[in-house]
Amino acid sequence: MNDTRKTVLWVEIAAILAIFSVVARAAIPNTETSEIIYATGFEANEGFNRDLITGHDGWLGSVNGASGSIFNKGNGLVEGDFFGGPDQQLAFIGSSLPESVETVEFFNLFHTVTVTNFPDSAPIIHFEVTMEIADSTNNERDVFGWVAYNSNGDGLFSIDFDNQTQQAIFYVLDDGKGAIDTEFFFEHDIAYDLRISMNFRRNLWCASLNNTVIVDNQPITTKESELTFSGVDAVWAISAPGSPGDNRMFFDNYSITRASQPRIAPRVNIQGILPDGKCVLRVLGELDAAYQIEASSDLNIWTPIKTGRTSAEEGILDVVDDQAPRFSSRFYRAVAVQ
Repeated sequence: MNDTRKTVLWVEIAAILAIFSVVARAAIPNTETSEIIYATGFEANEGFNRDLITGHDGWLGSVNGASGSIFNKGNGLVEGDFFGGPDQQLAFIGSSLPESVETVEFFNLFHTVTVTNFPDSAPIIHFEVTMEIADSTNNERDVFGWVAYNSNGDGLFSIDFDNQTQQAIFYVLDDGKGAIDTEFFFEHDIAYDLRISMNFRRNLWCASLNNTVIVDNQPITTKESELTFSGVDAVWAISAPGSPGDNRMFFDNYSITRASQPRIAPRVNIQGILPDGKCVLRVLGELDAAYQIEASSDLNIWTPIKTGRTSAEEGILDVVDDQAPRFSSRFYRAVAVQ
């Protein structure tokens, strides 16, 4: 085979006593390329001391959505490592409020990045962090979480770890409908790897905890907020303002990565044969993607028969091969085109 084009899949149709066989050929595997936008382990050699997160490496805090400042409470660094490594530091949010007890409803820690353009070649943002919730000792319990923002400062969505209600995990969209139960839970003093993936071309996000999907295919914005990205904040939300818990969320290995979207190799299925012998094909591939369907009788010479786009909702393109009755056997493939 001398054709080297990618994302190709072949199927064979042979009419023998009205029985048709399908033979699938191997597709080229999907790949993803990525670029680190920001990453930190909160270590001393990165400029973090043992006292605060805010004021180091561009990290700031905000109370009740106010502009960013440096706070000497409500955040910090401790010696330790989730995995037992030597001379490491963990970041935390919580424990003691950065301002008057009566004024604080929620406290954010953030490092701003700016991504305003999402071409087809790189529409994905991955956020990853290792985290752990330490329970309160004063019988007051709060909510910790992670909130994604766009470059206008609009909150897009959040993942919430509710230490007040049986350690339940929720997510919140920007539709004003409140928290939605993921039906997953967390345990105190257990480290979890959280990964949030955002596809800004498709306006979709998903999240996994220790490689288990807990949120799948939710809109980044429901109200047409600008689809840009400025970071993911660590948030401490006081469940009963005026009575905060001394609970904390520890976190480490914080990273934001920009990535390409792995291409889905198109698959060609035979849907049926019409009474006049024409073959009905269905291409399954990327959403709203252009494909050229080609046919061959010997796997050497390929002839384009149709070009079209898959549906934006399901990634499906239906095609009829009008020339099929002229051949005793027929091979098909779909090739992605610009």
